[in-house]
Amino acid sequence: MLCRNISPPDSATAELDSQGMLKSCHCERSEAISLNTDEKVNRLFRGDMLDVAPLLARESFRLIYLDPPFATGREKQGTRDGMVYDDRWRGDLDSYLPWLKERLQVLCGLLYCDGSLVLHLDWRASHYARVMLDEIFGRQGFINEIIWHYTGGGRSKSRFSCKHDTLLWYSRHPRPIFNLDAVRVPYKRTSGFAKGGIVAASGRHYQPDPRGTPVDDVWDIPIINPLANERVGYPTQKPLALMQRLIVALSNPGELVGDFCCGSGTTLVAAQKLGRNWVGCDISEAATACVVSRLCDECGLAGIVPAEVGGSR
Repeated sequence: MLCRNISPPDSATAELDSQGMLKSCHCERSEAISLNTDEKVNRLFRGDMLDVAPLLARESFRLIYLDPPFATGREKQGTRDGMVYDDRWRGDLDSYLPWLKERLQVLCGLLYCDGSLVLHLDWRASHYARVMLDEIFGRQGFINEIIWHYTGGGRSKSRFSCKHDTLLWYSRHPRPIFNLDAVRVPYKRTSGFAKGGIVAASGRHYQPDPRGTPVDDVWDIPIINPLANERVGYPTQKPLALMQRLIVALSNPGELVGDFCCGSGTTLVAAQKLGRNWVGCDISEAATACVVSRLCDECGLAGIVPAEVGGSR
C-alpha cells in the first residue's frame, strides 16, 4: 500500500523554547539521510497537516516545500471541479497568520538537521511570514529570499503590476544541502561569457564555464500557459520547472521531500521524476484527486489511494 499507518513518534513538533522559537541545532552536517525501508514509502494523505504530522517520523525530511493559501480573500475555482478551496479568512490576516505559524512550527520538527523549508507566498503575507520564520528558526536560520518572476495576466494602471512570488528558504543548519552546480543555467546572450569569455583590464582572460552560470535569487520561470499540455485545471498549479529546480538544488536522490499543501501535485511529480521519495498532503478532495491522476498519467504510478486523516478544522 502506498498510504499506510505507522507508529507515531512521541511528538511531531520541533524542540521549541518557551517563546516558541526553535532551539539550536547541534548535529553534524550530513551529505545523505539514511532512512529505513518503512520511512522511504511514498505517501499521500487527505487531511490537515496538523493531523498528518504526528504520523511521520521526526527529522526525516531533507526538503519541505509549503505553498499555502495566500489569503487572497477569494474562492479558488478550478476549470474542472468548480470551487477547489476557500481562501477567505474571517478576520483576514489576524486569523490567517496564526493558522500559518502553528503549521510552520509543526513542520520544523519534521526537518532533518541540515534540511530546508521553503515557504511560497506573495506580497500579501510574505513580509509577515519572514518575521514568523525568524522567530521559529532564529534569524540565523534565514538562507535566501528567492524571487520567482513571471509575466502574463493583466496590468495595473494604479500601481506597479505584481509579477512575482516570494520563496523564503530557512534551515536549522547554517550550511544546508545546496547543489548549486546542479542548477546552473546558460549565460545570457548579452554576457561576455556567452561570447567566448571576458578579458580584464589586466589582460587576464576569463573563460566561460561549460556548465553555465550559477542561478541567482531571481528566477525567471514562465507561469503555465493556459493552453500548455502541462496545465491540469487546478487554480494554483505551479510549473514543473520551478519545483524541479528547488528539489535538485536542496535535496539528493533517494531523500525525502514533503509538500503539505500539495494542491495539483507538482512537487510530488517532480520528486518522483527526480528519484526522490515524497510525502504529500492536502485537505482538499479535489487536490488529492488531481495528484492521483497526475502521478498515474505522468509517472506511471497507478492505484494510489490517499489516506484519510483527521477531520475538518
